[in-house]
Amino acid sequence: MVEKILFIVFAAFAVAGALGVITRSNIVHGLILLVFTFINVAGIFLLTQAHFLAVIQVLVYAGAILVLFAFVVMFLNLREFQQEEQFHRGQKWAVIVLAPIMLAEIIFVVTAVTWASVNDGFSPEAIAAQGGNVKVLGEQLFTKMLLPFEVASLILLVGMVGAILLAAKEDRESVCLREWDDDDGVTPSLVEREV
Repeated sequence: MVEKILFIVFAAFAVAGALGVITRSNIVHGLILLVFTFINVAGIFLLTQAHFLAVIQVLVYAGAILVLFAFVVMFLNLREFQQEEQFHRGQKWAVIVLAPIMLAEIIFVVTAVTWASVNDGFSPEAIAAQGGNVKVLGEQLFTKMLLPFEVASLILLVGMVGAILLAAKEDRESVCLREWDDDDGVTPSLVEREV
């Protein structure tokens, strides 16, 4: 009974935090709410006896991924971004078409995973008999799920490269490099040259 109450509390807090992330106009408040959401999801993992996933949730998502988001926020010029038009003409129609497709896909994946876990015998007792959830997760991740794992890492790499490109505020043609001018041989001075 206590576990059900805690699950409802953690789930409600996670959903409220996620809604806060997408509704806040201040990006820093959104990042704080994102940490709150990640911690509540880790609490749900603890309730389901997935201790490894709970620790990974806190270390990787609430730690590393959030720091990456914070760096992206610091690199971007948010005042300039707020002055730009936020919606394009076709964006509403694309959302109207794509949102039901995404919802159907999420429902299909959740029901398929639940059905597969019931059929394949991934009950807590079966996982404990196979050596624990870390061993079973590792075997599944690096055997059956290797391609999606690598695709996810490529998507993260593309996101990092995109953040770096967005952070480059200077136009490449107008960048001036400095080099040493030692024509007189006595005191080097800095001269600027166009790229």
